[in-house]
Amino acid sequence: MSSRGDKASGEETMKVLIGLSILFLLASEAFADLSKGIELYNQGKFAEATSELKQATSQQPGDAKALTYLGLALVKSGKPADAQEPLRRAIAIDKKNAEAHYGLGLAYGYLKKLPESIKELERAVELNPKHAYARYNLGLAYNQQKKIDLAVLQLQRFVELAPNAPEAPQVRALLKQMRR
Repeated sequence: MSSRGDKASGEETMKVLIGLSILFLLASEAFADLSKGIELYNQGKFAEATSELKQATSQQPGDAKALTYLGLALVKSGKPADAQEPLRRAIAIDKKNAEAHYGLGLAYGYLKKLPESIKELERAVELNPKHAYARYNLGLAYNQQKKIDLAVLQLQRFVELAPNAPEAPQVRALLKQMRR
C-alpha cells in the first residue's frame, strides 16, 4: 500500500514542479519583455518600447514598473489618452510611484488638463524632490497659470538638478525674463 502512496505523492510532486517551471518560464519571458521595453524606452524608441511593454503587462498585469514604463512610452509616442489607464493602474498598485505620477502629469498636460497635470506633477515632486523633469514640467504648468513665483521656483530647481540638460539654456533664458 505504501508504494501506491509513494507513487501518488511522486506524481503530485512532479505536477507541482512542472507548474513551477511553467510559472518560471512565463515570469522570465515577462521580465525579458520588460527589460527590452525599458531599454527601448531609454533609447527613445517609444513605439517599439510600447509593444514590448504591452506584452510584459499582459503577462504580469500587476507589475507597477511595467505599467509605468508602458504609460510613459505611450505619452512619448503621442498617445497621452491611452497612457492614462496604465499609469492610473501603476499608481493604484504603488501610490508612492513618483514616475507614474510624473507620467500621468505629462499625459494630462498634453490633454490640456492643467489642474490635473499640476496635481500629479506636484505629487511626483513631493515623492521625489530630485525629479528634475517633474520640476521642469511643473514650472511650465505654473507659468501657464500665471503663477510666476511658483514657476520660477520649480524652473530654478530644474536647472540646479540638471544643469546640462538640453532644455537648461532655454530655461535659464526664461528665468531671466521672468525675474524682470
